[in-house]
Amino acid sequence: MIQKSSRKSTYRLLLVVTLLLGVLTLSGCSTTQNQTLTVAGAAGPKENIGLTIRITNTEVVKMMPERLEILAVDGAQDLGAFSLWAGRPVDIARSPVFGIITLSPRHVALSSGTVLPSVDLKASYPNGIVLSNTPQTIVFHLTQRTDRTVELRPYKIKVRLTYTDEKDKTGQKITVDAEGTINLTNRTVLPLAIRWIIEQLYKLVHNYALAIILLTLGLKLLTEPLTRMQFKSTVDMQKLQPQIAKLKAKYPSKDDAQQLNQETMKLYKDNNVSLFSGCLPLLVQWPVFLALFTAINNYSPFNSAPFLWAPALSMPSSSLPLATQFIMPIIVAASTYVQSITSFIPGQDRSQTAMLTYFMPLLLGFWAYGFSIALALYWALFSLFSAGQQYLVIRRLTKGMPVPEPVVKKSTKKK
Repeated sequence: MIQKSSRKSTYRLLLVVTLLLGVLTLSGCSTTQNQTLTVAGAAGPKENIGLTIRITNTEVVKMMPERLEILAVDGAQDLGAFSLWAGRPVDIARSPVFGIITLSPRHVALSSGTVLPSVDLKASYPNGIVLSNTPQTIVFHLTQRTDRTVELRPYKIKVRLTYTDEKDKTGQKITVDAEGTINLTNRTVLPLAIRWIIEQLYKLVHNYALAIILLTLGLKLLTEPLTRMQFKSTVDMQKLQPQIAKLKAKYPSKDDAQQLNQETMKLYKDNNVSLFSGCLPLLVQWPVFLALFTAINNYSPFNSAPFLWAPALSMPSSSLPLATQFIMPIIVAASTYVQSITSFIPGQDRSQTAMLTYFMPLLLGFWAYGFSIALALYWALFSLFSAGQQYLVIRRLTKGMPVPEPVVKKSTKKK
């Protein structure tokens, strides 16, 4: 009886252990099967499209990715109204540096010999990929077919991720399918109008880079009255600085702040100087700048338009070879700096804007690394044309104006 009882206990113990191992094994395999793929893209007519695929997991797991592929568009096993953007390969996002700045993505070549695009992820993730609630992002770059009229509507896209479980040593492949949409919608009137102008200029000069140069020059000529108004207001205020300095000396106490403000506003009114006339031109031009960004940065006809060292105007500097990657960002930064230093009025206190004088060119140069060559070219030309325009306008407005001496604040410390 004792032997039978002990055998039963042993069997029960083995059964419990087996069940526990089974549960642990199943749970270990299932954690990596909780991947969620989010697929989305959006564009307007004649634009390149970034089909963004985000891979997330509810728990922190490690997987060995094999392949990511597009399976179908609108149920058909081809790209339909779209084609691959040959000028830019697949992008795999880099991790943020110190959790703040995200560097440019790694560019991964597409696998050859397939009807639909796919990317081999083994080379990109040789040590596997750790998934959590922070998504991993992979972008397929598509463009719209130029040999057909593309309908502006949502297009269903089906993708598949193939991977192996890092814990599973058998190498069994697991697949996760997901569906999303590329939403093609029309643009507002202003970006479409800018593209229409670019196309008319292209018909005239047969070169998109020259068309952008002519567009930039034309916009600067059209906005010249606004620029003159802006700097006239600044120069008029600068001419009043000696009188404002006297008012500050007359009302030095904080208790006299209200009286000082009233006297200052009266001085501006008596000399027909408006505080808002300097900001108004910027407010008028800002919608145009936004429309230009939309119209130029992602325009698919630029895909076949080479520019000097760049195979296409639509390519960002980050996609170029290392030897030419930083040419346009440096040009953008230098031109922005020239525009900044030519905007100073003689006698103007530069201490408050000194940091912006150096910081903004560096920031715009950093952004230009991800801009298309077309947009970076426009910005560099705009800055250089603005610098020349500012120099002439300020020189004309300040002709014969005495340069006021900078106000030196008296020290309040006791000797």
